[in-house]
Amino acid sequence: MILLAAAGIIITALPRLFNPVPLEQIGLGLVISVTASLINLAVALVLKRAGKKYNSITLEADGRHLMTDVVTTAGVLAGIALVWLTGWLILDPIIALLLAANIIFPGYRLLIRSGRGLLDASVPSEELASVKSILDSYKDQGVSYHALRSRQAAARKFMVVHLLVPGDWTVLKGHLLAEQFETQVIENIANVNIVTHIEPIGDPLSMMDTKIDREIIEQ
Repeated sequence: MILLAAAGIIITALPRLFNPVPLEQIGLGLVISVTASLINLAVALVLKRAGKKYNSITLEADGRHLMTDVVTTAGVLAGIALVWLTGWLILDPIIALLLAANIIFPGYRLLIRSGRGLLDASVPSEELASVKSILDSYKDQGVSYHALRSRQAAARKFMVVHLLVPGDWTVLKGHLLAEQFETQVIENIANVNIVTHIEPIGDPLSMMDTKIDREIIEQ
């Protein structure tokens, strides 16, 4: 929708760039534009805030779409003011084209982000860093980890990690560690589902999974 709006502005502005047209009904147009812009601004801010809160690309996209209308209206007002002050009719289509170019970039970024959501990309790097920080806090207990993997599907996030614990630990102790770690991750990252796999750190078979780490680095 954002890109279509930019295309519509360009298609309308190009003919006027070569054949400037006098502005009509400026007063009524300004009143309608300002009123609509204020309403769009309020709704856009609410939608963008909700999009971030619920990690919804759809809500954020709708908010950005309305925000482009606000920016467009601001440009329209600036264009009308400049035309009125200078009498240069050609300024109207020039400003319209500049606004269209400005609208294209957020639309493109939104398409890229939405595409990554469809492809199950990794969770954001800052969230991965938070999980690694939690894992590193257990080093003084002789606990290590490997094969940390993640993916994100829309608002849901999924993680898997292998916890390497001392071989003389009981099953209960390893289980309690995993439960504590998973609880910390869930408290720090919204909408996450994490699965842990406990392995004895001294068993050579446990080290076979290190190839997963190498594959992740290569990707």
